[in-house]
Amino acid sequence: MPDAITAAMKDQLTDLVRDRLGVEVPSSDTDLLAEGLLDSLALVTLIVGIEDTFGCRLPLDDFDIDRFRSIDAMAAFLGESGVTA
Repeated sequence: MPDAITAAMKDQLTDLVRDRLGVEVPSSDTDLLAEGLLDSLALVTLIVGIEDTFGCRLPLDDFDIDRFRSIDAMAAFLGESGVTA
């Protein structure tokens, strides 16, 4: 994925986490779970927000929480899933 697309996607994800969850993300590699910024309810809200924002359905049949640990991880997951910013 080109850097410009990745950067735009990370910006959108950062805005989404701030706007939907009320969480300021210090940096794109911050572990949101380890920092206590993301719990199970917030994760569901985040997944719905990602699907709404990017107009996609995330492939969650093989759910892996690590894909949502950080903005970087989410952007990589979306890229692998064929989602674009």
